[in-house]
Amino acid sequence: MTAQRPLSSFELVYFGSETHLGSVPTGGMPLFIGSTVHGLLDVEILRRVLDELAAQHPLLRSKPVADADGTLYFRRDDAYRPHLEIADGGEAEYLDLVNAPQGWRDGLFRAHLLRDGDRDRIVLVIHHGIADGRSAFALLAQLWQRYTAHATGTALPQPDFDQELPEAIDIQLAGVVSDAEIAGWLDQIRAGAAIMGPESAPQTLPLDGIDNDPLGRFAVQRIELDTNETQNLVDTARAEGLSVNSLLSGAALVAVRSQLEPATGRLPMFCGHAVDLRSELKLPAHTMLNCASGVGTFALVPESAKLIDIAHEVAAGMLAAKEQREAPIFLLASQRVQDEVTASILAAAPTVAISNIGRLPAHSTPDGIRHIRDDIYAMGPGMPPKLTVFTIGDRLTIQVEYDTARHSRTRMGKVSLALIDALRGIA
Repeated sequence: MTAQRPLSSFELVYFGSETHLGSVPTGGMPLFIGSTVHGLLDVEILRRVLDELAAQHPLLRSKPVADADGTLYFRRDDAYRPHLEIADGGEAEYLDLVNAPQGWRDGLFRAHLLRDGDRDRIVLVIHHGIADGRSAFALLAQLWQRYTAHATGTALPQPDFDQELPEAIDIQLAGVVSDAEIAGWLDQIRAGAAIMGPESAPQTLPLDGIDNDPLGRFAVQRIELDTNETQNLVDTARAEGLSVNSLLSGAALVAVRSQLEPATGRLPMFCGHAVDLRSELKLPAHTMLNCASGVGTFALVPESAKLIDIAHEVAAGMLAAKEQREAPIFLLASQRVQDEVTASILAAAPTVAISNIGRLPAHSTPDGIRHIRDDIYAMGPGMPPKLTVFTIGDRLTIQVEYDTARHSRTRMGKVSLALIDALRGIA
């Protein structure tokens, strides 16, 4: 059984220092995933469930170790038990947590329980090098399934400790993406950059952030839709022949355009999209592994842009990216760039990024526990502004996330309000 394996080139980007994947700062990045509920959770059941999750997913109980020549390995530690820290706290303490430095010497998976009156918030902390948003939400769903089973006396199968460590996504992709595809895509990127002038560079928000923001460097603003608002948004997308992702991406570009220089005509804007690669390899959604790549869509956005028009431009770009297999190719191509010009092209910041997890079933909870909301958060210094979108049951949440050292809370607050206005205008 594979109880140890080397970190791949892709994984090393997440376990490095000041490393990036494209424009995303990845080195040492934590991923936070959790739920807030009405009602008090049983701490002993919670500890048992955390142990079972670690037992179910070998990467959660692994540690990076270096051999004599410095090569990093994942080593499975079947004795590992995730630490659970319990403290009083609500939203302010949650924001303190996501802004705090995270150490990984003692393990890559742990949890916090924040208690605020009759509300509990469970937060799982996972190293982003072993998980992405899709697997994190799957893990959270498993937590609630197992917690509810224990609370109601229903038996669930116990995890198999002998599972092998899953192979890294770039190692798996190498079997389905050819060298010719990678070389051709890089040639296409270089050729496109050669014919584009400075006026074609994607517009980005002005840098007006501050150092040492008293509320924390990494910020999040939530836009939570109720069931009717969520359904209206879905119905609008369907009526226009669009995905919800393209509709929200168009809204994001229109919202950012409202904060750029007026009366300057159609501005080039670029939306980055996180893409889950599990479908390329037919991996189950619950596979605990970082399988996230990215693609980009380009749009020319006027000051008085119609959201639907921009959403259709995004949809066309997403279709082209899918047909060209851009997401799997980009992940491998980014490892093969050797010249500074191509590296700078791939590292260019998008106007805005969006990570859309999609629609997920409502959590199962026992009597006395009522689900309020989920949160997911992953930010690093210098990361471009991004939207994280997910639908739990029949309620959609949009998180506007940013680095306050780059963008002020005032400006990003205006972006959030413009996003709300744009969505209200179509739904």
